[in-house]
Amino acid sequence: MRNSKIKVVLSLIVFTLSFSTVYSQYALMYKNSLHNYSINLPKTLEVTELPSKETPDSLIAVAKDGSVFSIIAKKDPAYKGVTASMLTSNSFMPELKFRYKNIELKENDFIDIAGEPTLYMRVDFKNEEEDGVVVQYILIKNEKVFIIRLVSDKDTFDKFASELAGYIFTFQFMESSAKEFYKSEMYSFFIKFPYGWQFDRNEFPVQAYNARGSSMYIEVIKNNEYKNLTISDLDPDLFLEAEKAKLSNISLVGTKRLNIDGTPALFMKYKWIQKTPSKTETYYILHYYMIKGSLLYIIQGMIKDNFLFEDEKLVDQSVDTFQYTK
Repeated sequence: MRNSKIKVVLSLIVFTLSFSTVYSQYALMYKNSLHNYSINLPKTLEVTELPSKETPDSLIAVAKDGSVFSIIAKKDPAYKGVTASMLTSNSFMPELKFRYKNIELKENDFIDIAGEPTLYMRVDFKNEEEDGVVVQYILIKNEKVFIIRLVSDKDTFDKFASELAGYIFTFQFMESSAKEFYKSEMYSFFIKFPYGWQFDRNEFPVQAYNARGSSMYIEVIKNNEYKNLTISDLDPDLFLEAEKAKLSNISLVGTKRLNIDGTPALFMKYKWIQKTPSKTETYYILHYYMIKGSLLYIIQGMIKDNFLFEDEKLVDQSVDTFQYTK
């Protein structure tokens, strides 16, 4: 009887469809007040600030295998009125050649980090001491150039890059942090949406979205059925059935139990193929479920498949900022 009641309640949940890891236990937040930026970093890295903690122009974080993650910030009037979208990789090749000797540009593109256009480069190098890879992300803000750089041996680079990928996209300029802050007095929580995502802070349920068509949606369902339950009491199959009732061509990719702000939570990831007469598109839907008192909290992320790598990390990091205020 209990499960049937819960199933009825779940069948009433309707998500707005617009368009897997939580890092808190593994990460620390680094803040650089001199250059006004922050970033989450794995706790396993050994962090040093150069030339000193008082004037930290460079952040150097070293992994146990010797791979290095760094952020270099420097001001130059030549960058006045310039954005990274105006840059070319050729401008940065001489410095890399001086540092790493025999180099070859393998990849070159523009992406978005912290709401800013970012020049992405991958360079392979070989010298007497090392056969390795350099990847760097270059941003410009307020006449300062910020170079986020990964350096590793070729045989360890893929592992190192995959471990750092989610953290790189937590880089943000601290002066903009208030713009992403959302607080609900009615349901006693706050969350920080990804940098540059648009949302109406006066609406609930609340939806945030970016220019790529990815979105986050937060809804709270109140029902006395939940009072004596935690999310661990609910069968994930009930949520899967509810999604299949609303969407065709949807399948479960994965599920896991985790904690969000000290509360047991259920994470479920779906793959949805949307078919229309003119085209077929694939989306991934991320759901985080929590119960507190008589309230079921649902955080949804929705991402097109070609942006999954970048935007799933952003959704995960946003969920990591979720906190109850009571």
